[in-house]
Amino acid sequence: MIIEGNSVAECWLKLLTRFVDDRASELSPVIVKINITDDVPPYRDELEQDLNSFLDEVGQPHIETTAGTIFPVSLSGKGQAVFDRYEKIWKYVKKEGKNKRGTYFHRLVAYADVYGRKTNQLKEIIDTYNGIEGVRNPVHRRSALIATTFDPTLDHTHQPQLGFPCLQQVCFLPDGDKMSMNAVYAMQHLSTRAYGNYVGLIRLGQFMAREMGLEFVQLNCMVSVLGLGQQMKKVVATSLAEKYA
Repeated sequence: MIIEGNSVAECWLKLLTRFVDDRASELSPVIVKINITDDVPPYRDELEQDLNSFLDEVGQPHIETTAGTIFPVSLSGKGQAVFDRYEKIWKYVKKEGKNKRGTYFHRLVAYADVYGRKTNQLKEIIDTYNGIEGVRNPVHRRSALIATTFDPTLDHTHQPQLGFPCLQQVCFLPDGDKMSMNAVYAMQHLSTRAYGNYVGLIRLGQFMAREMGLEFVQLNCMVSVLGLGQQMKKVVATSLAEKYA
């Protein structure tokens, strides 16, 4: 199933409506294509307020909190300054109980191998694409523009529920002076995570596009299984879908 729209709010609402119409608890597989435009639906702010209120009721993090695990909004700036700033705040971020297995952004900028050596995957991609003057020429090989968040040495466990990481990898796709980004999820919950995930992924794509001298034009999010989420009862989902129909 493919859902396409010009904003996070539009695509999220289309997905919610599909769950309601199909009387489904899961959809599989799902591709969400979000065009990066200035189109802001008139209902966006109210929808986000309603969703955050629901998240409060079920004890789940707000949209911005989820988005921040992928790209913290506080990290304004360019290149190395962003990475240095995150390194300084990481000691505080990792103290949060929900971050005990890490965050997506941390795995993207400090991916550790079995020997403990860390790789800033985002910086490697930027330097590969742009080149480093006097050191190496630009390389635009697509397979070099991929970053992973899944670590088999940590994430292959026998736990019945793990919770993190559901996002497996991101891939940056230049096309002329424009760039799209693909994100691959094994599992995603629409009611509690999807909206924040899309917001965070778009911010990540915008950052990477700026660093690579490109214009970010589309996010493609591919989900093997998209669940409505047990916390959202069907009556709540129906009420929200009807309110913004």
